[in-house]
Amino acid sequence: MHESSLISNLIRKIESIAPPLSSRKVVGITLRIGPLCATNPDHLRDHFLLAARGTIAEGAKLEIETTDDPADPNAASVVLRSIEVAE
Repeated sequence: MHESSLISNLIRKIESIAPPLSSRKVVGITLRIGPLCATNPDHLRDHFLLAARGTIAEGAKLEIETTDDPADPNAASVVLRSIEVAE
C-alpha cells in the first residue's frame, strides 16, 4: 500500500518535529499533494486517521492542498507544509 508508507513516514516526521517544540498535541497538519502522486486527498485522509491513532497527531485537523503543475519538483510527492501545535 503506497499510502501506508507515505503516512508512516509523515507520522514519523511529525513526531520528530513536534517534541522539540515542547508540544503536547498536534492540532493541525497541512499537506500538499502533487499531480503525479499516486493517491488522492480522500484516500490519504482515511489512511492518516487510522495511522494517527495513539500518536501525537491523533485528532489533528488535516488540510490537503493539491497542485496541477506536473513540472513542479514535488509533483510526485506528498509535502508536509505545516504543523499546528497546542501546548
